[in-house]
Amino acid sequence: MFSRLSASARVASTLVRPAVVGRRFESTVKVGDAVSTSSISRLAQEAPKKKRPIGGFRGGLVGFLLGVTSAGAFGFVYLIEEYQKATSLVLSSVDELEKSSLKVREYVKKIETVESDLNRLRASSATSQQLAQVKADWRKQNDILTRDHLELKAHVWEIEQDVDTALGRASSAKAKKNN
Repeated sequence: MFSRLSASARVASTLVRPAVVGRRFESTVKVGDAVSTSSISRLAQEAPKKKRPIGGFRGGLVGFLLGVTSAGAFGFVYLIEEYQKATSLVLSSVDELEKSSLKVREYVKKIETVESDLNRLRASSATSQQLAQVKADWRKQNDILTRDHLELKAHVWEIEQDVDTALGRASSAKAKKNN
């Protein structure tokens, strides 16, 4: 019914109709008379607004902007996650490097103590040349002792022979040698 009437006829027909529940008009006027300003403002508020269809260009532009924004947001989130992964990887590498450097420091301290012990032992130990000298001195002393022992033995034997001749036991000594 309303589609064939013009816009002014529609406004006028709503004014002439009896009041609908919830609607109130200040005055009723005929179709040809002027309409009051308060009723026009109410009609403007109550009149359904026409939705404009979204055109191809405007829709494409909105879609493009929405796509770029969402892709940028996802890219930013991905970039932040990758940055956090890389940062945690670098931090773990730094921790491992710190642990290994502490181990190296401990090994260096151990090596230094071993070197100081070795130097102390070198200072207090004899060299192979000194050992050869001590060995030669020992052999010389052993030879001297052996020679002195043999000389003493020979001297004791001579004394025994002199005692035997003095006592007349020379025959008994010769008998012993013959047996």
